[in-house]
Amino acid sequence: MQPFSGLKGTARFIAITLCVGAALCRVGAPASALPTLDELMTDFTFSTDDVQRVRNGELVNTGAKETSERELAVVMVFLVKAPVQKLIAALKGGPSSRNDPQVQAVTEIKGEGTLDDFKAVVLQPGGEKETQRYLGAAPGDTLNLSLPEIASFAALKSAGGAAQPQVEEAVRKMLLARYQAYRGQGLAGIAPYARGKDKQSQAADDLRRATEAAKGIKKYTPTFYDVLMNYPQGTPAGLTQHFFCIRYAMDGRPNFALRQRLALPVEDAYVIADRDFYVSSGYNDTQAVGALLPVENGTVVVYLNRTTTDQLGGFGASAKQSIGRGMMAKQISAIFEKARAGLKDK
Repeated sequence: MQPFSGLKGTARFIAITLCVGAALCRVGAPASALPTLDELMTDFTFSTDDVQRVRNGELVNTGAKETSERELAVVMVFLVKAPVQKLIAALKGGPSSRNDPQVQAVTEIKGEGTLDDFKAVVLQPGGEKETQRYLGAAPGDTLNLSLPEIASFAALKSAGGAAQPQVEEAVRKMLLARYQAYRGQGLAGIAPYARGKDKQSQAADDLRRATEAAKGIKKYTPTFYDVLMNYPQGTPAGLTQHFFCIRYAMDGRPNFALRQRLALPVEDAYVIADRDFYVSSGYNDTQAVGALLPVENGTVVVYLNRTTTDQLGGFGASAKQSIGRGMMAKQISAIFEKARAGLKDK
């Protein structure tokens, strides 16, 4: 597996959906007071020099402090000298292959979910090789599977279910079960990935730390912060949520992600989060939060992304983090620069 291969395309897709999704949130009631640009950026750990660069029209990004040696963290901010209403009118779209050619299918999962919601889950590209990967699954980072899931594929193989359609059906059932567990229990329902003898990766712990680290979100939109920490407990008025099953093609392999999108208008602020609570390979999980925060001279767009991957960590962890963080920041910056250029044309 190539270093950081799971991050390719993922950052681009999340950045697009957050940037667009936040702009499409419903307008709320105006707040009684607005923070200054200096106050807001200080709360998101940006320097005085960064504030001036944003005031001058630049998009500024920084590597926020990671919560573990396996995490990549990026924070970005730019100023749009226009009210949020103009952003709502100017930004349109949604998750689709038009945004990222690596995205092969996006299906929304409704209610309790059924296997029909996962009919786009097929082992393509590289179907035969991927079929054998599932049938021969073992603890490690080739596939993100729990020990019971590994046992279920071994049982399928022993029972003679070695054909690709049978394995695809088993993968659909696994994804449905993971979706239902998360929808019912939140972070507590995420089964760990088996990595080796007595070694596991806990996506739930990664996502909890990512939320705890979002101190700016906690200050400006505490209700939304509570939703991220305690889902599915507590659903404030105005909260919208959607679930998606996304099929990517990465490095000649299919990759499946289960994503939750949460959005909430908070007075005159608008905040949205995309949380990949299960990913089949390449990386472990992602939480990306985007917010439109009015200030005295326009609207500040803030974007926070924390992605965890077991490709990091161990020997040379700091260097690997620096390289991976730079790759992710470059991809996301390109997306937002394109979005800003579109706004200027309106």
